[in-house]
Amino acid sequence: MLVEEAKKRIEYLQDYIRKIESYTPTTMEEEAVYLYVQLESVTKVVQELNKKGYRIGKRKLTTVDVSNMIRSKPKDEMHEMARRLFKKNRKRGSRHW
Repeated sequence: MLVEEAKKRIEYLQDYIRKIESYTPTTMEEEAVYLYVQLESVTKVVQELNKKGYRIGKRKLTTVDVSNMIRSKPKDEMHEMARRLFKKNRKRGSRHW
């Protein structure tokens, strides 16, 4: 890796850390987006949200619920990050060898 590439990567990671540390989710959707950016797994996000007691009506959340939240129109920068990661992960996961 070239030094310039390494510097860009470090800058990207510092920016990522700053965004994560400064973000305070206040709604279920924001919490889902925030967790997805960190965990990059809809299943893990669903498990965490259900543990925290989030519900839609009286039922627990499903992967479809969380996927729909992430795919919805971005409301902030964190949501946009989650959407980009989700699209990238969907493409990677749909490859057939």
